[in-house]
Amino acid sequence: MNKNYFSLKKQNTKKWFLDNYSLSDWKFWFKLSFVVILLAVLIMSYLKPIINSSIYVSQINDFIKTNSINSVLELIEKASQSGSHDWLVSSKENGEIVWNVIGSISFTIVGENKTLHANYQPFEDIWFRTSFFTLLSNMLVLVWMTTSLVKPKNEGQKGLLSTNGAILTATFITITFLIYQLSLRPTVIATSLGKGESLTQAIFPSATSVIENEVFHTFGPIAFVLYVILGMQHDSKENISTKFLHKNWMQGIIILISYGIYAIIRGLIKEAGGTAPTSMYAYPYFFLQVTTPAKDGLLGIPGIVWFFIFVVVIAAIYIGFSSLYKYLIIKRIDKK
Repeated sequence: MNKNYFSLKKQNTKKWFLDNYSLSDWKFWFKLSFVVILLAVLIMSYLKPIINSSIYVSQINDFIKTNSINSVLELIEKASQSGSHDWLVSSKENGEIVWNVIGSISFTIVGENKTLHANYQPFEDIWFRTSFFTLLSNMLVLVWMTTSLVKPKNEGQKGLLSTNGAILTATFITITFLIYQLSLRPTVIATSLGKGESLTQAIFPSATSVIENEVFHTFGPIAFVLYVILGMQHDSKENISTKFLHKNWMQGIIILISYGIYAIIRGLIKEAGGTAPTSMYAYPYFFLQVTTPAKDGLLGIPGIVWFFIFVVVIAAIYIGFSSLYKYLIIKRIDKK
């Protein structure tokens, strides 16, 4: 029975491949490579902090035991004075730098001696990472490309693989690319240099960080946009009208507003629980830190002002690049 099952699966896979591709079809190899690489990096981006946080818990509990620590405040004070610890993060409150333990680690009091004990919360870590637009937009790209790999004949037809869905997805990943390259990358480098790190350390903090950042923010977005414009099959030129574009704008901006509302509500909940408003464990990006006063904000600008600045910037990026992609797609159709 098992032999027949696997034989049938092999036959079905071969039939699917011959119906849709050939061994010399660059689209098959492009999509397969894209899906494998992006999926591997996404898995790594979740596994790495889970492994690191488990190590941090062990380090913290050893530190607590060695230094006879009885409270979280005492732990933070002694750890911040004793040197650099990866499980300590800094944020700004009332114009001053304050230290705290990373948000995925919690503490309990254990036993009759009321010993402080660190615990790891993996679901908090997953929730934290999934609040980043970078990961959400890359997941959308992964779903799009996987669907296209499996059902290539549906490209330009309906749903996510329609021209509308392709432009929407391409514009979202373009926002990820531009905001990172023009805003977040310079901010991270400047922050690292401010901590006394060298330029090389600031640009290349670690091998895994470089792989994640460049796949999520640079090579992945560029490769996907090029495929949408130059590689995929599109709907007829007549169906990609001005009305089509206005519908696309409405859909895209509604989704972006929904993400902003979700991220801000999540941040307010974390802030109410004691997380500093300038911490990325509350708000994933500095321009979402709507409660941050000017003295704690980037460049001395209040968080709410940054929020409205980026609302305009991101809306302009969406409208501008979705229009550009529509124009380039129509130009390509005209050349056929």
